[in-house]
Amino acid sequence: MAARVSTIWFIDSSDARAELSTYPQPDQNAALTVAKRLYPDKDFESLGPHPLSTAATVQPGYVFIGVYQNISVVCSTELSSFLPSELPATWLLSPPAPRTLLVSSVPGRAQGSFALWENGHLQRSFSALPIDIVENIGIPETWELPYWAGEHPLRYPAGVLPDPQSLPFHPQQFAEAANAEWLGFRYTGTPHNDDLDKTQILLWGFKIQQKVEAPKIMLELVAPKVKLELAAPEVEPAPSTVSIPEPEPEPTPESESESESESDTTEELHPPIEELESETETVEPIAEAAEPIVDAAAPEPAALEPSAPEPSAPEPTKRGRLARYFGFH
Repeated sequence: MAARVSTIWFIDSSDARAELSTYPQPDQNAALTVAKRLYPDKDFESLGPHPLSTAATVQPGYVFIGVYQNISVVCSTELSSFLPSELPATWLLSPPAPRTLLVSSVPGRAQGSFALWENGHLQRSFSALPIDIVENIGIPETWELPYWAGEHPLRYPAGVLPDPQSLPFHPQQFAEAANAEWLGFRYTGTPHNDDLDKTQILLWGFKIQQKVEAPKIMLELVAPKVKLELAAPEVEPAPSTVSIPEPEPEPTPESESESESESDTTEELHPPIEELESETETVEPIAEAAEPIVDAAAPEPAALEPSAPEPSAPEPTKRGRLARYFGFH
């Protein structure tokens, strides 16, 4: 088995060979769903359908996935491990398939590996180099007996002695036999009459890419603007209240007690008429500063004698000082 192979199969069918013999078309959306489960932190570029003969020789940075009715297959370089038993649990999916098969072949180091899980539990695992068994777990299956019996020995060039620790078979050829037994076809060598055509089994290819993150500077520029709008909304100024003083009611002479109270209030607000007159008398009239104009024809008026003060009329009993101030006699 000189071809590079790195595949894992998830089988929920009692006869995988019969289902693959119909050469079903791969489901692109279902394949992308499986890819996101296996690589949750990656993005994927669709490459379209590819035959299994090409997909099985997958290179780093790519993944090929085929999802059919009861069978799924994934081709990835991460499956070419020395120890199949230490395959991360994420590769077994959840819930696990009734049967999970791993087949790997690395020509660069002449390594061949295969493994079988049933309902998520490892049943058989084998990995070896031509002169060293790396892992051998579980009971060998019936189809393995001819290889352990030496019926498929290693072949050496003429003149080259075999290594004393050499296996009785080539590890890559051993993995090829596991693939033929479980799935019904081989990657190398002359196909048998009943072998499936691996070029007719199609898988959907994806290029694995890093997720593109949104520029952080955009978030920093937009976020403060939103905060300002939320923290400082525009508030219209409240209308100012203007108080208008009510006019004072005009006093009415209702009773003597009300007149006296009004007069007392008036005395506090306005000085009495007598005080105003006394203040006026202190001011010297302008007429005394100038010579009076005397008419020659007119006789000189006799001096006015002070007359006796006329008796003042009695004040009305119901009128107070406020009435006298406004000229009510």
